[in-house]
Amino acid sequence: MEHILFEIARKELNILKDFHKTLKEERDAIISFSIDGIIRENNKKEELLKKIEFLEAEKEKLIKETAEPERILSDSRWIDISRQIKSIMNEINISLGKNINLLSFSVEHVKNSIDNIVNFVNKASYNNKKARLSVFPAREI
Repeated sequence: MEHILFEIARKELNILKDFHKTLKEERDAIISFSIDGIIRENNKKEELLKKIEFLEAEKEKLIKETAEPERILSDSRWIDISRQIKSIMNEINISLGKNINLLSFSVEHVKNSIDNIVNFVNKASYNNKKARLSVFPAREI
């Protein structure tokens, strides 16, 4: 059963590396304003997260069923894999933060562009109130 735990941990590490790679590809899609790319990478992330959740549940189940879990958890191979998982998780957290910031910037950029277009169209309508264009619903405070 011990070798199965190590195999699950290695698979989890490889999936986390794939997840990190997907985050980099998502960043490229965000930078290039590719909606299709963002959706594609988001779908990949969702699939990878499901795999990680499954492996994590299996790993926890096997550890609980093991007679001596302390022996496995103190094994140098387990410690090495755990260290690698922790390292890639830190990189993933950094990448997620960068992607969130890029998405926020992109959304703000699109909103400002739409505002500029609407303002231009409204000014071009010679202030005829019936001809004014509004893309956003009115906000009341």
